Amino acid sequence: MNHIQKILVIAALLSSTVTFGQLTEDPEDRRDQGKDPLRTQTPEGRPLPFGQRLRFGGGINGFRFGNPFSLGASPVIAYQATERVLVGVGASYTYTRYKGITNTGATVPVETYNQYGGRGFVMYEAIPSILPNLYLHGEVENTTIQVRYDQLNQKASLGLTSPLLGLTYMQPISRRFGVNLTALYNLNANSSVARAIYGSSPFILRLSFF
Repeated sequence: MNHIQKILVIAALLSSTVTFGQLTEDPEDRRDQGKDPLRTQTPEGRPLPFGQRLRFGGGINGFRFGNPFSLGASPVIAYQATERVLVGVGASYTYTRYKGITNTGATVPVETYNQYGGRGFVMYEAIPSILPNLYLHGEVENTTIQVRYDQLNQKASLGLTSPLLGLTYMQPISRRFGVNLTALYNLNANSSVARAIYGSSPFILRLSFF
């Protein structure tokens, strides 16, 4: 009888260990089954903690050497609200400097631009069964440019709030990180300020990582 009780106790312990392992299964384990990992819950249906739904990343923008010299960064924080919806915020800063040549051949700064802004966005995976990882993308971006005319010792400032609509294709690298190619249309593109900030085209292309 003692041996039977010991066997039953061992069996119960093993059973509880297996059950615990199932309850804490990582969503990434679905890859072994040929399925994409879940984004907001474990395979058995338990919601993931807030921290495990966050995505961090961003991109580098305005990268040019020479004349003009330009370099910028755009960090992003996103939250996986549902399996198909991402919401997030981002910031951006770009420094641009133009130089000119004087009559004596010296190179001097002519114009310096400091462009910064913030944005909020929503991404919705519309038809994952047909086009997985393709998102409808909407956002509102506020941008300010401060210009310094070095030789005239003058300054100017431009500001604009733009609603942007388009698509984002995400190539997942892991459950919480991917490479994103975004194409947006600026609904405020006809503004003279928008042309000064974004250029003549109403379309905006971005490559980001989050």
